Parts: sequence; structure tokens; C-alpha cells
Amino acid sequence: HPLAPARITPQHPQKVQVLQLATEGEYQRPDIATLEEPSGPAGGVATHTPSGMSWATDDGLYSLSLGGFMHARYQAQAPSDLSTVDSAGLSLRRGRVTMGGQAGSKRLNYALSMSLVQPSTPLFDYYMDMRYRDELTIRVGQAKLPYTRSFLASSKVRAFHELNKTQDLQRYDRDMGVWALGSFLDGRLHYHAGVSNGSGRNLQNDNIDMATALRVEGVALGEYIAPGFGDYKSTELPSLTVGAAVVHDLLRLPEMVAGIEVGNRDVDGNGIDDNIRILSTAFDAQFRLKGFELFVEGTWRHERWGTILDHTDNADLSNAVKASVTGRRNYLGITGQASYFVLPARLLVGARLSHGRLPVLGLGSRSLAEVPMAQRAVQADALVQLYRDGFRRVGLTYTMLNYNEKNGTDPANDVQHSVILEAQLVL
Repeated sequence: HPLAPARITPQHPQKVQVLQLATEGEYQRPDIATLEEPSGPAGGVATHTPSGMSWATDDGLYSLSLGGFMHARYQAQAPSDLSTVDSAGLSLRRGRVTMGGQAGSKRLNYALSMSLVQPSTPLFDYYMDMRYRDELTIRVGQAKLPYTRSFLASSKVRAFHELNKTQDLQRYDRDMGVWALGSFLDGRLHYHAGVSNGSGRNLQNDNIDMATALRVEGVALGEYIAPGFGDYKSTELPSLTVGAAVVHDLLRLPEMVAGIEVGNRDVDGNGIDDNIRILSTAFDAQFRLKGFELFVEGTWRHERWGTILDHTDNADLSNAVKASVTGRRNYLGITGQASYFVLPARLLVGARLSHGRLPVLGLGSRSLAEVPMAQRAVQADALVQLYRDGFRRVGLTYTMLNYNEKNGTDPANDVQHSVILEAQLVL
């Protein structure tokens, strides 16, 4: 299960179980192949699977898995009236190389993932797992902060090509930290908890405070559903997994917030840049039965700006945040999606609907380029995907994004349309 890392145990020389990494090097999937040792001298065995190449020594104490994926995309965007095309073009949206395995002990695993399309910050995940028992594994390094299930699922195994606007703006990113994770009740209850810098991917802590996170998942019906979307295995019995998470963080006030320069970052005058207190919570439920999947996810974020927004030098920032008179701001988002394999394990169709208030402050160093067009957004998506060997290979997604104000007139050209045609190559 993904909340307690997979492991390799010593086997008879005629058989060896080889660990398969879960694409981006974060949560590991239960994808294990039993292989016959080839003829020839001793020294391990190698094999190729849909997830990549794997090697293991005869004693099962050392292993290496190499894999990755690429997303080649054509995307076009159009305005509200569909009178023209605003933008269109080809891109390599993602390119990842992953490696991992076991390092001299059945208790010790490692993982590494790198980007081929972000040369300035190529490292995504790099961590070590020390597994003591099913109930306890200690993870040290950089990995996804355990918050929303939609982001914890690798982009390789998401049904939709992108997170929706609400999910993307309210999530955390990867972070450097120390976590404990494991499972109880024969894998029916999972947890993931720990502390991290809270500053984001490949960055040192921006203050002296740490982000504290706790995520819990439980099986309500059937079997545990690992993070990922699309019931390509056509689950025979009804399965329902529910989860909840909470994150507490003190975020150092950045120099720029959504394209707005912060006039005064030390309102209290103590010689240290001010912090914003953030409490984020999430809940989710995922149901599967015979190729049908239903997923619901909600997020709520509470921000406490204190007196930062009261200072006259920060008037522009205050207008963008639109906090209450007490310097507090709440953001709520909800997403629901459904999908069904009309051809088992081959052709997936799906739809998604989301609504949420859009923040101006990015979490974990995720700086937003500009203030959102409006306070809220409604997004509707539809998809058709072709699958092979459990992974989507080529698919088409249509998205309608509608910005709206809670009070007053909606902005002009507040509806945007986009189409994505994307092929996934799994290495």
C-alpha cells in the first residue's frame, strides 16, 4: 500500500520479487512481479515491466528500478464566445526519470525522481525509507507533503491531465522533512504524519518554524484504494476509501504576492519579516465498482494575516486578499469527478466539476503570477482516454473555466475554454 512503502524480501535463488517504483518516486504502488532467474552465472536478475527496468541481487538485499514517463501535449485555448483561438501549440508538459529500490537491507528503501523539462530545478523526490514494521516506517528527505489525495496521486496515474483550478491553488508541494507512516488493522487504516520546512521543493526553510502535517485514510468498504484514478482493474466488490488531512504552517511573507510587491514585510518592527499563520484541512472519498469510479475532495484553508494588511504600505495587498477586519481569510473548495471504463481497461470516459474560492497566496513557495480574475471559479471538465497495461496512453480533455464574483458583476470574458490532446509514454 502507498502509505507504507513496499519492500523486497530474500527469496529462493529461483525466484526474486522486484520492487517497482511509482513513477515520480513518491508513494510506491503495490506493483510486484515474480520472475524466474535466467540461465547463466549468479549475480542477480533483470526484467522489463510496464513500469520500467528492474534489477535485484540473488539475496534480495539490493535492487534498482529505473523508469519514467513523458507527456507530449497539444493545447488550445479560446475566449468566452469561441470567436477565436487565444493560444495553441505543442509542448512536452512533463518528462520524469525515476529510480529506487532496496539498499542492503529489506528494511531500507530509497527513491529519486528528476525532471527532464525543468533544468533549473530538476530534483523532485529524493528520500530514504527505514521500515521497522507495517505500523511504522520513517521517511527522511524530499517528498510530497501528505495533504490532498489528488496531488499525492502521481500525474502518471491521474485520469485527468491536470488538477483543476481549485485543487491546484489550494494544495501544498513537495517539501524537505521527516515523516512517520504505516498501517494498522491489516491495512485498513493508514497514516502519514511529520514535520517539514514548509518552504517548498528544493528550498531551505524560510523561517525558524516547521510545517506540521497529518493525513489519515481508512477503508470503509472492500479493499484499500491507493492514490490514483481510473478503475482499470474493474473492482469486483464495492470499495470505498475515505481520508482526511490537516496542515499547520507559518509562512514567511514573500516579497511578491500574486504579482503585487509587498510594501512592508516587518509591520511589527522587530527586524524579522512577518509570518502568516495558515491552517489547511482536506477530506476525500473514493469509490470503485466494476470499472466505475466516483471521487469527491474538499479543502478548507484559514489564513491569519494579523496586522500586515492594516499597514498603509500594504494597501494594494489588502485589496487583493480581501480579508476580514480581523485580518483573517477563509478559502473553501469542492471537487467531484466520475469515470467509467466503457471498454474494460481500454477506454475511459469521465467528467469533473469543481467550485472554490481562489487564493492569492501560494503555499510552499508556489508563487502565483497574478491576482485571480475573480474571487471564485467554477470548472467543468470532460475526458476520453485510451489505456494500455494500466496506464493512459492518449486522451482528450475539454475544460470550461468560469470566473465569478461573490458579490457584484462578474468580470468581462470570464469564461475560458481549452482542449488538451496528450499522449503518455511510459518508459
